Amino acid sequence: MKIQTQPINIAVGGWLLTVAFMIWVMVGIGGYTRDSGSGLSIMVWDPIIGTLPPLSTAGWDKMFTLYQRIPQAQILHPGIDMAGFKSLFWPEYLHRLWGRLIGLVFFVPLVVFIATRRVDKRLIPWLGLLFVLGGLQGAIGWFMVASGFDPNSIAVQPWRLSLHFSAAMFLFVAVLWTGLSVLRPQPAPVQGAMGLRRWALAAAALLVLTMFAGTFVSGTHAVDIYNAKTGAGMGAPPQDYFTLQPWWLNLFANKAAVLFNHQSIATLTALVVLTTAVMALRSNLTGPVRDAALAVGALVLLQYALGVTALVSQMFDIGVAHQLNAVLLLAAFVYMLHGLRGATR
Repeated sequence: MKIQTQPINIAVGGWLLTVAFMIWVMVGIGGYTRDSGSGLSIMVWDPIIGTLPPLSTAGWDKMFTLYQRIPQAQILHPGIDMAGFKSLFWPEYLHRLWGRLIGLVFFVPLVVFIATRRVDKRLIPWLGLLFVLGGLQGAIGWFMVASGFDPNSIAVQPWRLSLHFSAAMFLFVAVLWTGLSVLRPQPAPVQGAMGLRRWALAAAALLVLTMFAGTFVSGTHAVDIYNAKTGAGMGAPPQDYFTLQPWWLNLFANKAAVLFNHQSIATLTALVVLTTAVMALRSNLTGPVRDAALAVGALVLLQYALGVTALVSQMFDIGVAHQLNAVLLLAAFVYMLHGLRGATR
């Protein structure tokens, strides 16, 4: 979306970049919540009342009793006590609270900026849509969590997790791009960079595909198949790739296939990203494009290292860092592509 706002409004742009940063933090909180198994600890969705945690013993007992009814508690935590329940409750509570805070930080300044006419009139409908999408993200989150309450399940359905994360990334990119456009409304001419722009678009598209594939690695806990002795999960095509029927189900539910797909796409993405970074650095460009090229080059190397480390170590904290760095890499590409809006042959 091309936005024309004159003069540059630092306050509005800074506000949008702050919201984008909060969404990035949300990814970390959500990743920790998911990987620690805390996501199903709150079995009610109260957008208003749920802002406060239980404030009495009776309130805690009610939440604990509800959790004890679901298969996850009965199968994975059969002997869980109140202390154990609270260790699961607080990450999920923080995740939901942070989401509400993002909505507040978006809505209140939006009203103030509109009232004081700090926002271009043509931008108001778009910002209103972003607010609605943010609210919808909360509903998608509950849609995801509710799938874990099924009597035959101990976790949320992977495709719902993927939908939740993908929607968050769309919102992140939209907010970030809008903020950058408010700060730099006029594209700066970049001579001879049309080819670089195509490579950057291809690299960004592959990155998005890699992140999408990664949601199914997380959703199915595909890293569990890693075995250094047998070589399982180490990048070779698995023999049981087409075990499930129909065949396409393997792309989303077969752990070995899901992990192999993510690793293969990630390797291709890393090569294209590094090629793009080298092209940008060799083109003698300056300013935002060169800064972004340095960032994507460094971040993709770090991302690959974090991915391998998360797999080998089986430490979910490293996995959370892997997710956060992926979003930073995506942000760097948004910054690069925004700087290449004025690319010419």
